[in-house]
Amino acid sequence: MSLARVVGHAEAAARLAHAAADGRVPAAVLLVGPAGIGKRTLADAFAARLLCAAPVAGGACGACAHCTRVGAGTHPDLHLVARDAERRDIRIEQVRGLTRWLALQPLMAARKVGVLDDAHCLSEQAQNALLKTLEEPPGAAVLVLVASSAALLLPTVRSRCQVVRLEPLPAAEVVRVLEASGVPAEQASQLAPLAEGSPGRALALAGEAEKRARALVLRDLPRLRELDADELSRTAQELARGALDAGLATALAWYRDVLETALAGDGAALRNPAAADDVRRAARRLSAAALLRQLEAVYDTIVALEKNANRMLAVETMLLSLRAIERGASAGASPWKSTR
Repeated sequence: MSLARVVGHAEAAARLAHAAADGRVPAAVLLVGPAGIGKRTLADAFAARLLCAAPVAGGACGACAHCTRVGAGTHPDLHLVARDAERRDIRIEQVRGLTRWLALQPLMAARKVGVLDDAHCLSEQAQNALLKTLEEPPGAAVLVLVASSAALLLPTVRSRCQVVRLEPLPAAEVVRVLEASGVPAEQASQLAPLAEGSPGRALALAGEAEKRARALVLRDLPRLRELDADELSRTAQELARGALDAGLATALAWYRDVLETALAGDGAALRNPAAADDVRRAARRLSAAALLRQLEAVYDTIVALEKNANRMLAVETMLLSLRAIERGASAGASPWKSTR
């Protein structure tokens, strides 16, 4: 992957390309941005450029022996550290192994490149294990850290890195990434508004199970106040057994659409444009205070699930709370009286 071919983030890619071309590569680079936004793609393209034997304008050549090995994942001077799938943190043993590896001389290229993905998952102890390398970097090594938030790293780590911030992508560029990944154009256009500028988030919503979860949420949230206990329980079961992350993301998008329409009028850009009529009806019916409480209920459920709450119980509790807020708000004669 060439830096010039990274979709979006043109300014960040150009900054890294210029640093490599001018020989002013910092010993440590921190790429920061929301999850799924393309940080790892940019880190991989930067690593390829640093190791390439015959770089071209904007990035790696893609054809030399170094690029071939980078593409195959076998380059001896490229080392990736990532969080194990079953863990919430990066093990300190992984960090110590990386620092030992960085201290060695390159075997094939002019320098070594270490990529530390999910750096925000480093414990304080693991971050401290990095400090000696960051304070006294090996001359022939570059460390690229990838994190969703710089605030989750120690100030002593942040201050020793050159920070490159990646912003959410426009919807049109998210569509380009999705289409390049094989998502049909019509589906890509539907998913992009839901992505909040994150192609990774959009791709995570692209499967058939995710499509069913989105459809279920968009079917039931507009009529939530009318659902009886059995219907609500069936909805909770379907969501809990299916692509729950997609269902919760769609619920957040729904309430944001309704809130923004209530505040800004029918001209607000919608994340779910196919549900525009339902969104407008809900915006006329619900107050800002009620919608904020509903958003909070969905966020609380996401947090609870991250802490391993029971899926079925968490979703059913959320739906009961959302319905109670909906019915309470709908019972009022003038929901906007206290907010205008």
